[in-house]
Amino acid sequence: MLKIPIDCTGCFACVCICPKHCVSMKDSADGFFTPQIDLIQCINCGQCENVCPIVNQPEVSSNTIAYAIKNNNYEERYRSSSGGLFPLVARFVLSLGGIVVGAAYDEKFVVRHMLIENEDQLYLLQGAKYSQSILGESFSKIKKMLEFGRWVLFSGTPCQCMGLKNFLGQDYKNLIITDLICHGVPSPKIWQTYIDFRSNIENNGIRPIEINMRSKVSGWSRYNYSTEFNYGKGHITRIHNSQDLYMKAFGGNICLRDSCSHCIAKGVERCTDFTLGDYWGVWNQFPDIDDDNGVSIVFVHTKKGKKILDRLKKEMECKRVDLYSAYEENASLIVSSTAHKKKQFFLTQVTKSNFQELIYMCFPISEKKKKERIIRMIKNKINKHISRSINIE
Repeated sequence: MLKIPIDCTGCFACVCICPKHCVSMKDSADGFFTPQIDLIQCINCGQCENVCPIVNQPEVSSNTIAYAIKNNNYEERYRSSSGGLFPLVARFVLSLGGIVVGAAYDEKFVVRHMLIENEDQLYLLQGAKYSQSILGESFSKIKKMLEFGRWVLFSGTPCQCMGLKNFLGQDYKNLIITDLICHGVPSPKIWQTYIDFRSNIENNGIRPIEINMRSKVSGWSRYNYSTEFNYGKGHITRIHNSQDLYMKAFGGNICLRDSCSHCIAKGVERCTDFTLGDYWGVWNQFPDIDDDNGVSIVFVHTKKGKKILDRLKKEMECKRVDLYSAYEENASLIVSSTAHKKKQFFLTQVTKSNFQELIYMCFPISEKKKKERIIRMIKNKINKHISRSINIE
């Protein structure tokens, strides 16, 4: 029987493998998914322990190579978080009659992994979703599809991909796995609390109809958190990522899972075919390919991944780069996030009513920054007044 590891990642592998269905995921006090075992039903078969990526880490690649990649389709790249490689690989798999499994919002903006079979649904899986996703029975469905002979593309966090590899127990020629450069997974509870907080202050408690955590309206390198509410002709609020309260919590490591502080999946070499991420710093290294609409850094770990990339090169701008350059400004590839010292306090005390108060308490603003913010606000008001005056004249 599996003894739940302290560093459990919540990958759902143990839930999917159990032959007696006696392992289930429950929400802990801080909102993370934690396995619970029905000791009465358990037959001590040991399968849950065998698939746990904390207990048994899958074999990783060697000789990884890196590329800077930009999808040639500007609109498709605009909808993506970075350079738009994922939709190219996804369309390739769908063209073979395969399926794509990735994270999407449900009607309540809960992040869940879902299976799609046509291009019309692909947009659901695009874009960043900074909340740990619910995998449910995804692994079991993937295995069935693979055994039917269908191609499958799975996209998830590194620890989820490790769980999938262990669950499958073998390599499949018709399986493509992509993980990502992961900063950490925030609590779904905190994510929902933040949506309610924003809804209260902006729309009388009525939730938004659309959320984009990586809007490129102001550019890829200066992305915004964008929320659209359905009243009148629709109202969209955009906040720069550095000013948004949820992004402060996420980037400040105050709402991440405990396992993210000592992640088992860090490193250049992975158990996946591709690792995708934003090529931060590309504007310094290769300014000729940066148009501020997104460039992906892509680590190719397997021969299968290299063959697929070669097939898709006509649809992208692709430049090979050395590994150090690739992660020089992307430390999350190899380094775990350091937990904020007030994390447990924040996770247990935050509500939709005190979200802003606790963020300011945990991330105090210096007097210098306060003065800079006031000056910036005054300048913005002056500029708006001048613009109105010009329009009137």
